[in-house]
Amino acid sequence: MQSFKLTLLFVFCFTLAKAQIKISGVLKTAKGIPVANANISLKSSYDGTSTDSTGRFAFTTTETGMRILQFSALNFDKDSVQVNLDHGNIAINLTIKEALNVLQTVSISAGSFIAGDGKKGAILNSLDIATVAGSRADIFAALQTLPGAQTSFSESGLFVRGGSASETKTYFDGMLVKSPFNATVPDQASRGRLSAFLFKGTSFSAGGYSAQYGQALSSALVLESTDLPEKTTTGISILTVGGGIDQNIRFKNSSITVGGYYYNLSPIYSIIKQNHDYVKAPEQLGGNIQYKWKTSATGMFKIYASYSRTNLSLYSANIDTPSVPKYFSNHNLNIYVNSTYKQYFGDRWKLETGVAYNKDRDAGLMTINEYSRQDHLLEGKVTLTKSFSQLSNFKFGAETFNTGRLESLNGLSRKYDDQVSSGFAETDLFLTDKIVIRLGMRAEYSSYLQKYNLAPRSSLGLKTSAHSQISFAYGRFYQNPEDEYLIIKPLGFEQADHFILKYEINTPDRNFRIEGYYKDYNRLTKLNNGTPDNTGSGYAKGFELFWRDKKTIKNADYWVSYSFLDTKRNFRDFPIMATPSFAAKHTVSVVYKHFIESLNTQFGGTYTFASGRPYVNPNNPVYLADKTQSFNSLSINVSYLTHLFKQFSVLYLNVNNVPGFNQVYGYQYSANGLNRQALVPAAKRDFLIGIMITIGDNTFVR
Repeated sequence: MQSFKLTLLFVFCFTLAKAQIKISGVLKTAKGIPVANANISLKSSYDGTSTDSTGRFAFTTTETGMRILQFSALNFDKDSVQVNLDHGNIAINLTIKEALNVLQTVSISAGSFIAGDGKKGAILNSLDIATVAGSRADIFAALQTLPGAQTSFSESGLFVRGGSASETKTYFDGMLVKSPFNATVPDQASRGRLSAFLFKGTSFSAGGYSAQYGQALSSALVLESTDLPEKTTTGISILTVGGGIDQNIRFKNSSITVGGYYYNLSPIYSIIKQNHDYVKAPEQLGGNIQYKWKTSATGMFKIYASYSRTNLSLYSANIDTPSVPKYFSNHNLNIYVNSTYKQYFGDRWKLETGVAYNKDRDAGLMTINEYSRQDHLLEGKVTLTKSFSQLSNFKFGAETFNTGRLESLNGLSRKYDDQVSSGFAETDLFLTDKIVIRLGMRAEYSSYLQKYNLAPRSSLGLKTSAHSQISFAYGRFYQNPEDEYLIIKPLGFEQADHFILKYEINTPDRNFRIEGYYKDYNRLTKLNNGTPDNTGSGYAKGFELFWRDKKTIKNADYWVSYSFLDTKRNFRDFPIMATPSFAAKHTVSVVYKHFIESLNTQFGGTYTFASGRPYVNPNNPVYLADKTQSFNSLSINVSYLTHLFKQFSVLYLNVNNVPGFNQVYGYQYSANGLNRQALVPAAKRDFLIGIMITIGDNTFVR
């Protein structure tokens, strides 16, 4: 009976495939510039797709006869052509008219780097993020090459413009992610959990961001997931640290992707000497499932769910008692679910809704002490956008989330729960195509803190020439104190005011920007005699430079960023106002990529420099007055495009810190202050070798 069902299914699929017509082509402007992320569809049907970064598109349909092929894109006029589906497969070149000259239209951009195919003013696209040397396709590591972001050393997170890691929040399709990083080991930063290949767009805002996003004091990282894939494919990755497989199935108006992975660092740690004595090297097992459904010509439902378990244990040096090393183990469980729905109503209204859930649990031993910690977040959000001219719009919405922590030590436990509810409204008002104003307001209430806040936001963009503009942004931002303090007692909202001024020159192949900022921190969490309160304060000010060039050198692409940061704080257990240990005054990043067509190979390199960072020396009466040596790192990667078993494949090599620079993150001192040990990377240098095979798709876009 089972074989009979399979036979019927095969016959059905074969019959359906024979009836399908393939429509493919490329969409460009009148000047021949490809248009990415444009919507291509058959009128009065669910059949369609989006263009890739080169303007190409392809989809299949079972429709017949004379039909209307319609196409549209942001900042372009809608258009359509008539096609005859009775004559077999269709290859067509489409031309779309700009609604207004997109490069001559002002935008809201102060403080923000937008990455994504088809995004106006895009600086990086999704493939850029995945192929930065040294990042190993980690979103957070790649973004550290942009101005404003600091290299993370011994603490996981994205440190932006003098802000701590907790002040940068990550959003997945507009929904807050509570635990975006993998399990950690002491004094080492960890990777992000979310794969760069999940997303078609990334907006990294170092300040002055939209009123849609709250609970982020310094920075917002907004990730926009991909839409329906073009075809059914199977992805296989084999790495020196493990491997994974993803099966993607494309239906007529929907798709489903199921994936799994297993990583075990024990074999590679036996080759690369580690600075920790691992009893059990990190081992991770996980999987995910995605379902996407194009509910109408303008509607999309998405759901993503992931599950992972990580185990590790190790001994580390004990500076106070060298003969008795410290023991640490961690068993991490992470569950994340994100479900969103988007629908356009006519030409003027857009509805966006979502529900997300995140649970993250750590448990293990610290020497002889048994610990556990569980964080959770359940969120619901709805946003409505009303367009009232060709460019202007008004946006409003509400969200609420329940969050909290439960932790225990040797059987003693404590917890807290908070319901944070908020509403927001914002308008992008184009006075002309050269002047735009954004005005917004966000209000929040915390049931645990029993406090309200009201956060005004404003931005101004002024086009100064065909390719340049000046932008200004001001915003007030609030967030709850970190869980480790809230679990002790309710506090008040932490607060920061951002002032940003930017000048930018942006062409299709080059981008230059210079940006200055000032941030005023108030009501930061501070420990007084071990008890937290909101008496902390601080400031951060500086300027940043960015230059990207994709034209000067054939088949090459590079960018250079520089950040100057002057910041001081009196928070946490600081006795005075001081520069925190995560802040470097000078940071430089240089990223270079070069594709050699004759070799089918892309070579890449990333160099990072950061001036010395402060650390606490108990023998120095001045707090945080000592500094580490400067940080230097040079990483390279090589991607060779080929075919294995007649399937498109990429052979990948990444080597971090190739010259073997001595890197010191800080120092730990013994209780008597007589001895110290340096905080250093897990290994002086490391490497990753991988093979990625795609079955069913030979497409590669540089």
